[in-house]
Amino acid sequence: MDSAVRTRLQSLLLLALLGCGGGDPIGPTGNTLTVTITGLPNGTAAAVSINGPNSYTQAITSSQTFTQLTPGSYTISASSVTSGPATYSPSPSSQTVAVQETSPTSTSVTYAAITGNLQVTINGLGTSRPAAVTVTGPGGYVQSVTGTKTLMGLNPGDYNITAANVIASCGTTYTVAPGTQTKTVSVGSTASAAVTYTPPSGGTPNLCIDGMYLTQSAQNYAGTVPLVQNRQGFLRVFAVADRANVLTPTVEVRFYRNNVLVQTTALTQPKLSGVPTAPDESQLDFSWNYAVPSSLIQVGMRIEAEVNPGGVGESNPTDNIYAPPAPAVVVVPAVNVKFVPVIQPGGLTGQVDDLNKDQFLDMTRRMHPISSINATVRAPISVSASLTATGGGWQNALLQVDAIRTADGSLDYYYGVARVSYNSGVAGIAFVSDPTSTPPDVARAALGWDDLPSGSVVMAHELGHNWARNHAPCGGPAGVDPAYPQPDGSTGGYGLDMFATPSPIIEPPTSSDIMAYCPLKWISEYTYHGVLNYLVPGSPMIAASVSQPVQPTLLVWGYIRDGQPVLEPAFQIDTRPSLPARSGPYRIEARASDGSSLFSYSFAPRKVADLPGEQENFVFAVPLSAGNAERLHSLRVIGRGREAVARIETQAASDSVQVRRTGAGRVDVRWNAAAHAMVMVRDPDTHEVLSFARGGQVEVVTSKPEVDVLLSDGLKSRTTRVRVAH
Repeated sequence: MDSAVRTRLQSLLLLALLGCGGGDPIGPTGNTLTVTITGLPNGTAAAVSINGPNSYTQAITSSQTFTQLTPGSYTISASSVTSGPATYSPSPSSQTVAVQETSPTSTSVTYAAITGNLQVTINGLGTSRPAAVTVTGPGGYVQSVTGTKTLMGLNPGDYNITAANVIASCGTTYTVAPGTQTKTVSVGSTASAAVTYTPPSGGTPNLCIDGMYLTQSAQNYAGTVPLVQNRQGFLRVFAVADRANVLTPTVEVRFYRNNVLVQTTALTQPKLSGVPTAPDESQLDFSWNYAVPSSLIQVGMRIEAEVNPGGVGESNPTDNIYAPPAPAVVVVPAVNVKFVPVIQPGGLTGQVDDLNKDQFLDMTRRMHPISSINATVRAPISVSASLTATGGGWQNALLQVDAIRTADGSLDYYYGVARVSYNSGVAGIAFVSDPTSTPPDVARAALGWDDLPSGSVVMAHELGHNWARNHAPCGGPAGVDPAYPQPDGSTGGYGLDMFATPSPIIEPPTSSDIMAYCPLKWISEYTYHGVLNYLVPGSPMIAASVSQPVQPTLLVWGYIRDGQPVLEPAFQIDTRPSLPARSGPYRIEARASDGSSLFSYSFAPRKVADLPGEQENFVFAVPLSAGNAERLHSLRVIGRGREAVARIETQAASDSVQVRRTGAGRVDVRWNAAAHAMVMVRDPDTHEVLSFARGGQVEVVTSKPEVDVLLSDGLKSRTTRVRVAH
């Protein structure tokens, strides 16, 4: 309930039961009890009674506050009420509260309409032809029904179901029965009504093609979802007959490119009981199918289908050819992914390598509209906090994954892979790209667990966030996309997993979208479109990713937690600049000792999806010449009335670093944590970051005889190359 509404309800007239003359009071004395009643239509009286000590009893019909009550136990009982055609039930119907001497007591009763449901089942039209059914009922209720559907939350009463004939396959009128029927909806139950459409009987059947589409994971019956060039597809041709039959015709499909015929393929009937009388997407046996090689799916392609070439054994062979408009085919560049094994304190390491990296990418390849993925596995990174089921350590690890991507100057998608000690809890997090900012804010960092095969689904979900997708409304996630078309978070259409073994699998419309939290995930047409629009050349997101030359920069990074900005220690590195993509409520400023500005940028931090709590991160590589780096005296993040400042502090600097090999491919790095809040450990040859470490000790993975250690005092850093001791 809105707090202002609650305040108004609690400010109703106080009824004091006072005594008369000099005798004992008639009503009880003591503290207060407020009973708030909600959920009823305006003007509808509640049925609530209050009983307490000394035979106290009171009936109320709306929210009320009582004073001077005798302290003790009070029972609040509520009964159902009727308003118009609806009955409203209270919750709770009975409760007991204790009235205290020193503090007020409050409770509430919430009414909700007691309703029923009506399931309308449509038979005979398949999955793609709309029925002509109208349901009317109490209180002026009117609802059109075009396919099997359960109407929820209906007021009890009689509902009339009226159905009309429709023109369906091959232009034939399908008759309906019954034309009218009445069903009674009762409280707490579901009534059922069936409407059946029937094609003509007897005579020679006529064959035609009702529809045809080529899908790569998500498609609609009209075939208007764009295809990705050079990606394998699956063609479904829906041949139908205007009456029951035992025919077994072939379907011939012809592929054209720029109106030149390039291939003709004959498809045999998938079932033996005759040609269907209605199109049905729910099973592959109800269509003529062909796995279309990637070489045929090119810009300029067109497909034509013909059922029963020659027209043998049918009444009208002139309507056998189906030639829809050419589907849209788009070029999608290869996606470059760099896996980052994450090492937690104690040595727990994410298990991803060249042997299993394709398993992590499996669901991404199956669902998302991409033609190819180039995947590499980067050197592991050691983080300073363990990852917990409730989200502890995840935020910091993702921040470091994004920081190493920035330090590497890479435009790849960096995907951290962690091993966790639990099997239920946070499984992955990611930054969400924002296409609405100017220029767009492009996010390229995510993190997930290494539990396969679920880790593959997690990765497909987190990459969706990097590709500007918010959550679908299923399973209770935060950050739900308000434009998602299905209120239950389902895909709402038939999908196809063409890479399933041993054969392709139909994904029903009830599957939850990959961006939801519910199980049984697939990709919706809506999410498919969104990802495709993000990845195609010329999109604002791709244009915003153009990189700059490598140059001296200051790595500035940190986070906003509970409104308080926090700066991580800065590092001077040579990399490609990465500046704020958009202005926002925060500003990052660097100043020299004389107070002059070295740089100043407004920015909006990035929110993290799939993680409890409110923390936002930022990572920038700000161009800073060697001369200005020497002048750097302070770094400040300010916004929303708070700030974080890093300044040069006078202290006994110590660059002493010890590096010792602890085992095959691992070394222990130690330094003076009092002098250097954080160090960056890098590969001396590739300059890949191996760790952002604090606390004076870290173990990193390397077989090299040396490492580079960048020691930061919080504002500036110095680089030292250290030989590994044995």
